[in-house]
Amino acid sequence: MKRQLILSEISTNGETAEQVDLYNDVEIRIVSADGIGFSSEISSMQLYDRDGSMYQNSILSQRGISLVVRYIGAKWKHERSKLRLNSLLDSKKELRLRYVTENIDVYIQCRTEQVNTPPNTYPMVTQISLICPDPYWRKSGDNSVVIAGLIPMFEFIIGIPASGMEFGEIRSGRITDLYNGGTVESGVLFIIRANQPCTNPKLLNLRTEQFIRISVSMNAGDILEICTEQGKRSVWFTHNGVRQNYFSRRTKGSEFFQLVCGNNPIKYSVDSGGDRAVDIVCKFDTKYGGI
Repeated sequence: MKRQLILSEISTNGETAEQVDLYNDVEIRIVSADGIGFSSEISSMQLYDRDGSMYQNSILSQRGISLVVRYIGAKWKHERSKLRLNSLLDSKKELRLRYVTENIDVYIQCRTEQVNTPPNTYPMVTQISLICPDPYWRKSGDNSVVIAGLIPMFEFIIGIPASGMEFGEIRSGRITDLYNGGTVESGVLFIIRANQPCTNPKLLNLRTEQFIRISVSMNAGDILEICTEQGKRSVWFTHNGVRQNYFSRRTKGSEFFQLVCGNNPIKYSVDSGGDRAVDIVCKFDTKYGGI
């Protein structure tokens, strides 16, 4: 059965650099992993005229992950293996912990809190404490969905058949279903590019009836970015290469809505400009409260 637990450094350009697979490394192997499952802090209001309490809500605070690894092979190699691992676990580095099986491929961002290797032990073991400010695991891979515009369909082949082939498809209609296959709600980044003059783009979640509408006149080539991710909520408008903050241009009743678990039919509209006035691409993470 395929199984990987990959601890890697995230470089400044967002790519993974140095890494260790704790299930398959020839010198370092995982012994135990705590803090990777589901957990929450439940807040409740005490009622004094009845037994028990009334549920209010629950929150998921930052996640702490504890790993214990041991070093394998000849004893003289252990110190070298420890130094290799410690180099990766520098407290100034941003890390990614990725868990991969045949059925799931998820990751979580983290930083090193503490590393401890008890002296004079054989086989040598290291205890690692990681802190994850964002407690959710996220599905790996591309998560872009075209709501409006050209959907590329070209694949490199040896030759083009006589009957022809499709290089792309123009998505028609104003409703697209965004499926959130995770276990928690997720924010979304909408990137709206104008193909022709249009005004006041609006995105409506037909399932929750929440919407966000921006008061703006767009010309061909202008880009509007709307991010509803908690902690990153923003509205940016780019015109003639100049990017401006349009957070205050939200119209009355607008909400930075989340994608609930399951189906989310999203409808877009503009006050003027027609059906193909804009191309829209959205990006969102499939999140899990634990693995």
